Amino acid sequence: MGTNHKHDVNIHLKTSINQTGDTEVFEFQTVGELLVKRDVIFLRYTEVIAGQTPTNVLFKLESDKVRLNRSGDSLTKLAFAKGQRLQAYYQTPAGQMQLETDTTVLVVDVDVKQDKGVVTMGYDLYVNDALVGQYDILLQFNGKSSKLN
Repeated sequence: MGTNHKHDVNIHLKTSINQTGDTEVFEFQTVGELLVKRDVIFLRYTEVIAGQTPTNVLFKLESDKVRLNRSGDSLTKLAFAKGQRLQAYYQTPAGQMQLETDTTVLVVDVDVKQDKGVVTMGYDLYVNDALVGQYDILLQFNGKSSKLN
């Protein structure tokens, strides 16, 4: 086998959300885990925002598609493939909402030997066939140095 490995990485995530002409930008930095299992790349971390329940985040990265699962107070499962409109789910205590992602940009550039990568995604998010927002995500990660600075 030899293709399975797991390493801590530094993660920087920048999300731009455009809804009805207003744009919000969120930036987040943390330490997570890069896991390579039979040539499939997983990136996982916990998002901690003051005053909110921590959210476990898992990206599954492939050259032509990305899956994003977020679990905490709610469960969100999103899938992205360039040029495709895919079903997604948002589960809340009040019930499940049906979502769709229409991916306009998807670039996955990962070097597992160097434990680093950049994922660029752009997508439109729909709820019941209505456009609710346009999202741009820049996800960067690199190996965490074991040296003490």
